Amino acid sequence: MKPETILGSFRTALGGKLLDERTIERQVGNVDPQSVYDLWIVVDRADFRAAVEHLCAEFDPHLSVISGDDLGDGIALNYHFSAGWGERYGEVTFTIRTVVPKSDLHIPTITDLLPGAQTSEREKREFFGIEVDGIPDKRNLFLPEDMTIHPWRHDLQEETNGSVKRLVKWEERNE
Repeated sequence: MKPETILGSFRTALGGKLLDERTIERQVGNVDPQSVYDLWIVVDRADFRAAVEHLCAEFDPHLSVISGDDLGDGIALNYHFSAGWGERYGEVTFTIRTVVPKSDLHIPTITDLLPGAQTSEREKREFFGIEVDGIPDKRNLFLPEDMTIHPWRHDLQEETNGSVKRLVKWEERNE
């Protein structure tokens, strides 16, 4: 699967709403090295759902995981997909990144498009405090149901520090 084909289809489908795009080429294999590609696009939260719908309609993706990062005034969500897995060296990793402002922590679910997204969406809900609108199951996966803190939020560190131990035994050290 050619990176330019994928990115071109997003440029067309989203009508210039891509905020950024990036292609990373890597070489794999020792005897006969082949190029594989990691593609990234950045979209506004308002265009996020349309980007995922396009990816699903055109490229039959697999969602690997949703990662996130506290940027201070917002939470960046990176939806990591792969597509083209049936062709040797044809698989492409594809990330759709969007930022959810802390003043309005809402993102639409994609579980109706990719049911496997539910686990990662629930995790982001627990650890960042993001409301995933339309998610079919809002129960916590990792934290107790009565826990009201969001451990991955930097602005809540003071509240979190008394409730969450950040180091596992082998990480503890005398400083």
